[in-house]
Amino acid sequence: MNQHFDLVIIGGGCAGLSLAYQLSQFGENCPKTLIIEEREAYTNDRTWCFWDVKGPIHRDLAPFKWNTFSIKNNHMDFEYSCNETPYLMLPSDIFYKNTLNAINSNKKIQLLTGEKLVDKVIKRDAWHIPTSKFLATASNVVDTRPIKSMTKKDSLMWQSFVGYEVELDGALFVEDKLVLMDFDSNFKEGLAFIYCLPTSNSRALIEYTVFSEDLFTADQLTDRLLEKIEIYTQNKSYTIIRQEKGILPMGNNHIEQVDDPTYLFAGLFAGAARPSSGYAFQRIQTWSKDCAVELKNNRQLIKFKKDSWMQTWMDFLFITVIKKNPIIGAKIFVELFKNCDVRTVADFMSDHSSFWQKLKIIASLPALTFLSAIPELIRSKRRLGGSIDA
Repeated sequence: MNQHFDLVIIGGGCAGLSLAYQLSQFGENCPKTLIIEEREAYTNDRTWCFWDVKGPIHRDLAPFKWNTFSIKNNHMDFEYSCNETPYLMLPSDIFYKNTLNAINSNKKIQLLTGEKLVDKVIKRDAWHIPTSKFLATASNVVDTRPIKSMTKKDSLMWQSFVGYEVELDGALFVEDKLVLMDFDSNFKEGLAFIYCLPTSNSRALIEYTVFSEDLFTADQLTDRLLEKIEIYTQNKSYTIIRQEKGILPMGNNHIEQVDDPTYLFAGLFAGAARPSSGYAFQRIQTWSKDCAVELKNNRQLIKFKKDSWMQTWMDFLFITVIKKNPIIGAKIFVELFKNCDVRTVADFMSDHSSFWQKLKIIASLPALTFLSAIPELIRSKRRLGGSIDA
């Protein structure tokens, strides 16, 4: 039995659900939509964090925020206030619950879980999307599936991480201050650091993160994470509540779009991930809101907005410096926050910086180090097969 939809979203991850959520807000004016998701059920499998800059979407859902953070390097601890732009944390289970409630309350949206495509998507009179339950046809398709396999050559650098949410029997953590970066100088295959988000005085999410040319599995990083957890818990006994892990692109070429405006690739590998940080959540929210409005008003899909040429150059040059000499990476981050106000850094990391703020970022960093990396940046982009403004 065939069913026709105005829109089929392939993949019900952050990008797919965010678009469906925005569409659900239109009530009866929502396009008839199908979401196809492989997972059987949604669990608390990840955490999204972002700065409270210019009223970020879903700010009201974030149950945790910090007005103080620290950066640690070589036994030095630098503490900063971010009262103007608090750092927010949104656990995925809260996001999923809110989003799924909105989707389920709109009769024009159908979520099909535990399902995947059984054949290729093809276009005849409409797009044909074959599932094991029925053949769906659609006027428009948004495909949020990641690339099938990630290899070293697919991105200038990669952000690999594994984290445990741990709970102690007693109070230990300073719950009103997060550790944004605690650098591990003993790691030699990239820039590595601990990221610690205390959600109470006895509970925290502690992650071990690596920026590197190479991809690292969770298993490869777990021993280092456990060593650091022992330090952060002062060798006290703790319970592991849950694990999260991932590998994010930093400076990847975007998936090549289909030569048809009614089929759109979206998500991490289609422009969602910020090259210099891997941050994607708010970029996805902005795109999903814009795309939903365009679908409702004009029945058209829109891609992720391109970053400005200046931001693109700055991001790729930063990545190249870290790639060329990971050891200097910790010093660069320390200098950035030391020489530049937190508001400017937060605005820049949130895609909201002005031209003058970008100049302040540039002025806070070692000029010769970055200038000397330009030839390597050009060579790297050529190897990836893309231009720097892509």
